[in-house]
Amino acid sequence: MGEVSWHVDDSPPTPWTRVYVWLMWLARDKQAFEGADHTRETALERQSADDRPPTWWTRRRLQLEHEHRADLRVWRVRPRRSEPRVRVLYLHGGGYVHPLTKDYWRLVRALASAPAEVVVPAYPLAPGATVDEVLPLLTDLAEDSTRGLPLVVMGDSAGGALTLSIGVELRERGVHPAALVGLSPWLDATLDESEVRDLEATDPMLAESGLRAAGRWWARPHPPTDPRVSPVDADLSGLPPIHVLVGRRDILRPAVDRLADRVRETDGARLVVRERTAMFHVWMTRFIPEGRATRQWLRSFVISSSFLRSE
Repeated sequence: MGEVSWHVDDSPPTPWTRVYVWLMWLARDKQAFEGADHTRETALERQSADDRPPTWWTRRRLQLEHEHRADLRVWRVRPRRSEPRVRVLYLHGGGYVHPLTKDYWRLVRALASAPAEVVVPAYPLAPGATVDEVLPLLTDLAEDSTRGLPLVVMGDSAGGALTLSIGVELRERGVHPAALVGLSPWLDATLDESEVRDLEATDPMLAESGLRAAGRWWARPHPPTDPRVSPVDADLSGLPPIHVLVGRRDILRPAVDRLADRVRETDGARLVVRERTAMFHVWMTRFIPEGRATRQWLRSFVISSSFLRSE
């Protein structure tokens, strides 16, 4: 049997965060995923604007390298005055359809200060690209990233799903990162859990109709239940420890229960869940006090001697 640890933080949101969430509702952030047609139109518009490169503050504080690798654009971010002790492969979210935004660089800066080398790939997106095309590229990058330093594979939302899928692919290659970390991970592309519809009313970011469409585009020609797209149904045996951070005001939250059930049924599997009841989708990238505190925790986590191991 597997082991599941679940930690719940019931702290109320700070006044700043209450205002921040109200502004998200006012700006209709979740409209980007309302309906398949509108989701496609918004995605193509944002993709035409391209990925947001490292911000001025990121370039000023950290050492950056940029490379092209097959169909990937890859940034490597390192501290200027200290040697990294761990490497983090960070996979951005956006429902497989939205490019990198400036919020991600806020989290990258925190991780790099661990000290860590943070590898950030900008990968091809749906509807033009699919999991068949992109997952092997990211797995190759992950395998190469295990050389020389312990590797933590981390991602948010769709990137959280990719994190688990890459972990499974690496296992098949006999490669084992130190840990897998999903931040508000999109574990079930079908959003088939009964609680999803009720949660949508409290989620200021995500709408189920557009997300389901994005999952279908990413999966094709396979069904969105394919374990590489919905890793809640993947074989979890032989994986490194899985860590999930999730907020209760997130339509992706119910699938974490299913993941916990799968872990309990899998010999040797380990899952640690940290849930914040007042938080929304991918709050840890946002300019709010709770986001800053979570980034500080993640920085400590990636350097923790409790899981780092040598090759």
